Amino acid sequence: MAASVEPFTLRTPVLLIGFNRIGPLRQVFQAVREARPPRLYFAADGPRNEEERVRCEEVRVLAKEVDWPCEVHTRFNDRNMGLRQGVSSAIAWFFEHEEEGIVLEDDTLPVPSFFRFSQEMLERYRHDERIWVVMGNNLLDDWAGPVGGDYYFSAHGYGAPWGWASWRRVWAHYDVDMSVWPELKGSPLLRDFFLNHHEEEVARAIFDRVHAGVMNSWSYQLDITRIANHALNILPHMNLVDNIGFGEDGTHTTGLADPRNKRTAKDIVFPLRHPRLIMLDAHRDAAYFDRFIGFTRGERFKNAVKGMLGGQDGALVQGIIKLKNSLAGKAR
Repeated sequence: MAASVEPFTLRTPVLLIGFNRIGPLRQVFQAVREARPPRLYFAADGPRNEEERVRCEEVRVLAKEVDWPCEVHTRFNDRNMGLRQGVSSAIAWFFEHEEEGIVLEDDTLPVPSFFRFSQEMLERYRHDERIWVVMGNNLLDDWAGPVGGDYYFSAHGYGAPWGWASWRRVWAHYDVDMSVWPELKGSPLLRDFFLNHHEEEVARAIFDRVHAGVMNSWSYQLDITRIANHALNILPHMNLVDNIGFGEDGTHTTGLADPRNKRTAKDIVFPLRHPRLIMLDAHRDAAYFDRFIGFTRGERFKNAVKGMLGGQDGALVQGIIKLKNSLAGKAR
């Protein structure tokens, strides 16, 4: 069945977050341009050094290419805040001005229907305190199990919000320092949340690293708020956003062989088929976790070795990743 061609007007504001990668950002900007949001918020972090300043300026020039009726707001940092503070403060700035909206980073390329899907979900669940984030990316788009509609409800995804939408009411719970983690970590209530021991082991390890500042991330802090509030995310049955940032310029998406590095996004059909029940799809969550988040025994061994070499974000491991990507590129 072909995607719907019904007239659609985007009324929802969009936050576009960039830094120093003009190539992928230009593709994302083009998708935004075609969607024609009435208000565009454009945030970009500052350069880390003088050599990077030119690349950062190339990114910021995109704000001058808005050629549709649009109210443009910019937030260009003079100094580099880093991923954790830079992205989280940009989103906070966005929700200071807007009650709800769509968030896209420079490597999250949506198909056209992502914008309509996000807007319809934002409107439908605007006052439903059970719903936390509307996700655009779904790597488990080959799910062969039961399907109750064009989207489902999830509570066990971690990180990787590649194209999403939410409300100010949700962001109000956000804490970049994850100060609730020590208390939540020791609570028996958290143990009851997990689907199985494997998820508990992996999630605790991730949250420990983020809380300690070892993992440079802003998004797991949003996961903690969802867990603490017993809330649900919305995921489309099919993938609506591709991550086009895999490679040596990526922060957490450096490995080209990463199973998440795939281009499967396609448009969803309207009108949407809404699930009859607002309930967690635990079977789909478990399958998603096992394939894209959890660690196999081999991965546990690799992670242990990485730890001895300074960790995933250490200079030695990042150097090895860049070398592998370079060799893989030459092989193609």
